[in-house]
Amino acid sequence: MAVPESPPERFGQLDAIRALAALAVFFGHCLGMLSPTPYSHGPVDWYLHSPFRIASAGHQAVIFFFVLSGFVLSLGFYKGRTSAAPFLVNRIFRLYPPYLCALLVVVVLRWLVPMQPLGELSYWINGFWLAPLKASQLWPAVTMLADTQGPQLNPTAWSLIIEMRASLLLPVIMFLLLRFGWRRGLAAAVVLGFLAAIPSDGQTNLYATLQYGVFFVAGAVLAQHRAILISRCQSLAGAVQLSLLAAAVLLYTQIFWLLPSSRLHVQPLDDAATALGAAILVVLALASPRASIVLPTALRRLGKGAYSFYLYHFVVLLTLAHVLYGHVAIWQIWLLALGATLLVSAVTYRLIEVPCIAAGHYLARRLQPEDRRSDRVASAA
Repeated sequence: MAVPESPPERFGQLDAIRALAALAVFFGHCLGMLSPTPYSHGPVDWYLHSPFRIASAGHQAVIFFFVLSGFVLSLGFYKGRTSAAPFLVNRIFRLYPPYLCALLVVVVLRWLVPMQPLGELSYWINGFWLAPLKASQLWPAVTMLADTQGPQLNPTAWSLIIEMRASLLLPVIMFLLLRFGWRRGLAAAVVLGFLAAIPSDGQTNLYATLQYGVFFVAGAVLAQHRAILISRCQSLAGAVQLSLLAAAVLLYTQIFWLLPSSRLHVQPLDDAATALGAAILVVLALASPRASIVLPTALRRLGKGAYSFYLYHFVVLLTLAHVLYGHVAIWQIWLLALGATLLVSAVTYRLIEVPCIAAGHYLARRLQPEDRRSDRVASAA
């Protein structure tokens, strides 16, 4: 999940599309609750196998988050405004305390809310929270670095574990990119990612870290060349920009509509196509003046607190499902979950995320060399 460090060069458009990606994960989990049999034909099936699936493409949204993290987090290294130790302090404070709070909420809800099988809902949604919670599950999830039970407690945890590992490795990645050049760095990341995908059998094992780490590198390379890419995109005619937008959506969603049952689909290749589509979307959002109209202020505000939304949306959705299923329609549970998640994420952003961000910035400044601290003060003035 992309969670920026509030760099001086902040892109409001990226906050907005981050919010759209978080909403896509939410809607994807909503659809995942349904048993597929009644919807194997008709409009729902057509939607599921069309580019419009972008609105609920949860896995693709996570790839987008990884690309966006690499983009945003690399800016400080390119500008010489950060170094390894301050960066790591910022990231740990940004990711870890909110994650722990969400994990605590899951434990409390598992204790308070009676969990029963959810009738005719999908096998996937019935795979969570029905087995008794064991203490042995908690410690691996708390560490956030080992192969964990976190995804069983909260399925969004797997991407956050990858995000934390990639954050710890990012100073090394940036050193290699700056030392050996982006072509060699990106090529090496792609090769390692594809090789790691072969033995990978879980979302949080070390092979998966290499498999998905390539997207952080891709985002960092995109950030390095952002100025020329944005400039070239701005020089294109409006019709060409719209064609690029269509191409980006088609790449992003190709696994759904392009021979969806074919054996030609291999996850590393599909994820690479998604990442390419995401990169084009980022450049278009930054280059187009129309983005300020299409991506309104409300989305930008949600994007700033998207980490909390991402952390809590499944927790709220599953809790309400266990409390309300059989009493109200499933679409009413979805609407209530959306409203409740927006409220919870707004509160936790203010009460948990903002203080953690401030603490991380304070400690990171203490670790910055004196000359860089002076530069920051001068630029702020």
